[in-house]
Amino acid sequence: MHPSPPPRRRWPVIVVTLLALSAAAPASAKPVGASDGAAPAVQAPGMVYTGLAAERTGACAGMYRIVGITSTMCTHGPDPAPAGLSVARSIAPLQARTAAPSALAVCEGDGTSGRRVEVLYVRGSTSRYNQYLETFRQLAEQVDVIFNESAKATGGERHVRYVTESVNGACRPVVRDVQIPDSALNADDWAPLLNAVKAAGYARTDRKYLQFVDANIYCGIGGFAGDTRKSDANRSNTGPEYARADNGCWTAGVAAHELGHTLGAVNNNAPNASGAAHCVDEYDVMCYKDGPNVVLRYSCPSQALDQRLDCNHDDYYHTNPPAGSYLATYYNVADNLFLIKGGGTTPPPVTNLALSATPSASYTSSWESVLAINDGIDPPSSNDTVNRRWGTWPNTGQQWALLTWSTAQTVRVADVYFFDDNGGVRLPASWTLQYWNGTSYVAVPGAGGYPVALNQYNRVTFTSVNTTRLRVVLNSGQGSVGLLEVKATA
Repeated sequence: MHPSPPPRRRWPVIVVTLLALSAAAPASAKPVGASDGAAPAVQAPGMVYTGLAAERTGACAGMYRIVGITSTMCTHGPDPAPAGLSVARSIAPLQARTAAPSALAVCEGDGTSGRRVEVLYVRGSTSRYNQYLETFRQLAEQVDVIFNESAKATGGERHVRYVTESVNGACRPVVRDVQIPDSALNADDWAPLLNAVKAAGYARTDRKYLQFVDANIYCGIGGFAGDTRKSDANRSNTGPEYARADNGCWTAGVAAHELGHTLGAVNNNAPNASGAAHCVDEYDVMCYKDGPNVVLRYSCPSQALDQRLDCNHDDYYHTNPPAGSYLATYYNVADNLFLIKGGGTTPPPVTNLALSATPSASYTSSWESVLAINDGIDPPSSNDTVNRRWGTWPNTGQQWALLTWSTAQTVRVADVYFFDDNGGVRLPASWTLQYWNGTSYVAVPGAGGYPVALNQYNRVTFTSVNTTRLRVVLNSGQGSVGLLEVKATA
């Protein structure tokens, strides 16, 4: 007979969940409330254990293994809805701020390179992307506040290294619009959704994906590596990892809670560990009564700390732990490579010059649109079946797409996203960039190579040119060629 799953928790509003790869739990361990090879029966809304196998050995020892996916993924299991939230009710959208524009306090680099947390809106045939875009951005920004305010309590600074973009001159998290089949969206099992999101191109090893899922199956479910090694090689420092929060739990304390799991909290050898990836010394984002025999201790001074990480700074998060302490010896979430340490730098806003250009092309299939190449929509994958595409089927050979400005622009960087439907339109065999020098098209000078890769932007940097026209020239390979998006920056 299975014990009941954990009781409801008082999480502050805002949820997202992520998933880690594997565990370092002892082989004799098993998840709280689980029998060998099985998970507890569903006993409360959102506590869905279908597709989870409790493991005593292997990569997911002491946790659950997600069945039905090709690579091993582990999770501590679903989390219950916080008081005041319901899996059956959708969170109302937040309003855009008017007094002061919303933005991340700190961004880093070009907004895409290196390890990043990428926010996804995952939906089926019905889209509420435009209605909730501002909500998702604000929730991600509030999670960053939780991480940084908690770091300040130990004399440091930490920010979530999101995939970012400039929005009206402010640095904000990118939110991808990811459409998957309705059957995968609404399955009583996480695996079909994970497989669909990965098939859409979100499977990078340098990414953790925060999934705001427009469904009513879970409150949240996330991953946990259980790796206690104090090393950059800790499995909490790798991807792809995934987090899920359904629309009844689109709130920020839960998001910080689940993101904390995927970043390495709370290891079961920590001083106040519950034994199921949480802690027992309240008040704290990561602490709650997660099993029938768990006894909480209220050793932190204020319930307001329910919006902060590691209230006593001794279990999983400290920017400068004392010598000889647990966090000086074992893994510390404040060291995670998906966080910006010491504040980073705030770069000037990057303007995508392509947005103000007029697009044209050598040829466009009648069912495609050359407007796709600079409509500002980041593709979910090279086989984008949702947004506009520019393709040249059945034509082959050399084809081009052109951006034309009314006045000269200074351009130094181009990012090109190729269209490839694994059918008539395929990756080009090669490509180049040309600019108009006043009399003819010539190759951009000093180009650092022309990469050809699926499911991502292919960046070329070159010596700055001042021009009214920039042309992408593609030479066909296995089929016709096409583009989904072109960005041009100074």
